Amino acid sequence: MQLHLNKQFPAISDKAISGQIVKTVDGREVHRFLGAKRDYTNWIKDRIKKYGFIENVDYVVFANFGENPTGGRPATEYHLTINMGKELGMVDRSAKGREIRKYFLSIEEASTAPKPLTTTETLIQMLTLQADVERRQIELERQQAETQQKFIDIDARVANVEATKSLPSKPQHCETKTEIKARMNKLYGLPAWLVDEVLTSISYRPPVFAMVKNGHENAQGSYFSVYQIIDITKLFKRFVGECTQATPTTATHPSINGRFKLIRQE
Repeated sequence: MQLHLNKQFPAISDKAISGQIVKTVDGREVHRFLGAKRDYTNWIKDRIKKYGFIENVDYVVFANFGENPTGGRPATEYHLTINMGKELGMVDRSAKGREIRKYFLSIEEASTAPKPLTTTETLIQMLTLQADVERRQIELERQQAETQQKFIDIDARVANVEATKSLPSKPQHCETKTEIKARMNKLYGLPAWLVDEVLTSISYRPPVFAMVKNGHENAQGSYFSVYQIIDITKLFKRFVGECTQATPTTATHPSINGRFKLIRQE
């Protein structure tokens, strides 16, 4: 492929240097454009040696058999990288040198300028952007839903606290956690830790019926919770009914980790 920005300037062609295709210029063309007085072969060798240019990095050398069809010694050709061409123009320190340097700079800028996207590339870019926007929207909605649920849970807890009565003494139809633990142990052999777990974790557990002021002289105005006996009886009857007996004295439940003691009444 050749590129001409102006017919008077050297032609640009693609050549392989160190396994990569790069834009190059024929050294003879640079020599011609600069109007160098020395013969080409000595001029290019002198420039390579004097300025430390490296073969297969800054330029590539090959034999041009077509230059001498009568069978004489083939001509040695040098194709220079655009960068080397710029440096040769700079060190020439002439109007032609500045001109060719600007020319090579324009070639570099043209080759590194971003290429317009194809229709397919544009479509892929749009779809990728749309997918990213949708993912962000879904994540935002998820976060908003979580925040909203937290507020709902807080409101529910506040409402439950406000709705819980404060009584001076325990009503007869209610029982404390200690009493519940003793009764459930007697009925089903359930351990105290399991009763606590059911009262705090099971989704269908009943709410605290009331808070009762502790009348003990060392209670310092504290309160304890009480539950309606009928609600607790229904709760543990349902819980036990959902249990799977593992041994005659142990069982499991979907909401409880591991086995626990359970003795069903015959």
